[in-house]
Amino acid sequence: MDTSDYSEYSEYMDDVNNSEGFYVTPSRDGSEFPGGIRHVGDYSGDDYRKAKCAAVFAVEEHNKKEGEKGSLVFKRIVNLNVEPAAGAIYYITMAAADVSGKLFRYQAKVWKKINTGYQVLIFRLAPYWLKFSGNWKKR
Repeated sequence: MDTSDYSEYSEYMDDVNNSEGFYVTPSRDGSEFPGGIRHVGDYSGDDYRKAKCAAVFAVEEHNKKEGEKGSLVFKRIVNLNVEPAAGAIYYITMAAADVSGKLFRYQAKVWKKINTGYQVLIFRLAPYWLKFSGNWKKR
């Protein structure tokens, strides 16, 4: 690995560690690290459809756990990363509305296991929201 490769990998790992996988800067040449977390920018493809199901599942699980005070309604995915792992792990930043209709940003890390369904690993209010990055389209 030459110095530039090490620098890009180091930047990638800083992103993964600091954001827990929810925000990952693509490499300068657009390539992906094999087996790594990748950003999904196409919100019409198969990854998006599967992630949307995972996001809805995560909201439903949150609502079951929280009872009346946890009545959220999934609205849309605003950022999506995927990691291959005996199925896929989805790092989803989503908009969800509370009972008053006010929108909030949430993060869900959901593992879609092969043949056994979903497991919610993280569900929380998004600690911060990346408003704009030169590498991704503004939403």
